[in-house]
Amino acid sequence: MGLSLLDLHFVLLMGLLALARAWAPARYTLYVGLAGSMLLVGLASISTLGSIGLISLLYLYPAHRLWVRLRRGGSTRRARWFLGLSMAGLILMLVVFKIHRHFEAAFLGGLWLHNQILTWVGFSYFIFRAIQFLHIQSVTPIDEQRPWPLLYFMLFPPTLTSGPIQKFQDFREQAASPARLDGASVGEACYRITRGYFRKAVLAFGCDAIVKAMLSAETPRVYSSALVIIFLYLYFYFDFAGYSDVAIGFGSLMGVRVPENFRKPFLATSVTEFWRNWHITLVDWFRDNVYIPMGGMRAGRKEAAGLAFLIMVLCGFWHGLTLGFLAWGCWHGMLLATESLTGSRPMPPSRRQGWFYWGRVGWTNARVALGTLFFLPDPQSVSSVLSGFARW
Repeated sequence: MGLSLLDLHFVLLMGLLALARAWAPARYTLYVGLAGSMLLVGLASISTLGSIGLISLLYLYPAHRLWVRLRRGGSTRRARWFLGLSMAGLILMLVVFKIHRHFEAAFLGGLWLHNQILTWVGFSYFIFRAIQFLHIQSVTPIDEQRPWPLLYFMLFPPTLTSGPIQKFQDFREQAASPARLDGASVGEACYRITRGYFRKAVLAFGCDAIVKAMLSAETPRVYSSALVIIFLYLYFYFDFAGYSDVAIGFGSLMGVRVPENFRKPFLATSVTEFWRNWHITLVDWFRDNVYIPMGGMRAGRKEAAGLAFLIMVLCGFWHGLTLGFLAWGCWHGMLLATESLTGSRPMPPSRRQGWFYWGRVGWTNARVALGTLFFLPDPQSVSSVLSGFARW
């Protein structure tokens, strides 16, 4: 069984887990959810269950308990240093994971460890959730007496592989008292799941097929290069928005309200506004854990522009340690930094009509869509598409 929302075995087990949660007594729902999640993740990837489970139980939870003790003892400075070092350890884990997945570093265990790491599913998202769990304690006091809610949060199957990234305090409250499973909630969940599968398995698959067919053309022309960019852009939207729909639907069946990840991004009138409405939970994570701690809310235009560029470069590296992802991060960082320096703002709702509004929408989408070329597997494909604009 694969740990994928498109795997039929995964879908069937998620349905059974939702039924078990609905029939279990209220005081046992958290444990039923945790046991089912461990079983499902273990059947799909035992190494994923082992790595996430051990880090959660032997690293995150002890760090949380020690933080609570230091805070209660009045050692505020020591507590903050300890929290920073704990998050630095998680960042180091992510760096090692990325390096070993891409380069098979011999000094990190050679081929054996490389093969093991390749089977870890959703580890990047797990590290982001873990960092958020530790960091939020410096803002909102958390005193978790038992490790099981934390382990359930980290292994929650609908959001394990690709998010959306939920906040622990929101998940904890809902997992302890999940929403009742009635006809209306089941109907809404089924609608989101069905829409997600249609977007991912039909629309995204069709866009991907068109892109591959047009990339195989020997001499691309301006129209074919433009269509490649358009359908590649649509592919990423339908693929990821479809996945988010399915995750939200399955989360609803489990009694947990998974946050929305997309909010009409194609109607944005600036790249800054686009990133507020595309992969919302990832953007919120970078805002809460990088931008604000580094003084972004108090920064001037130049400082804010520099932070925006840095965050997008980090976001590119988070996707993968390749030149393509670095170029993608620099491209979006440059766009966001430029808007910050020039004071560009989204158009107010009262002015969102007419040719000027649609021109802003088109200009925003054109720049974002152009950046999707950096996700192509090799530089030759990128240069081939760009060369087509020279051939009318």
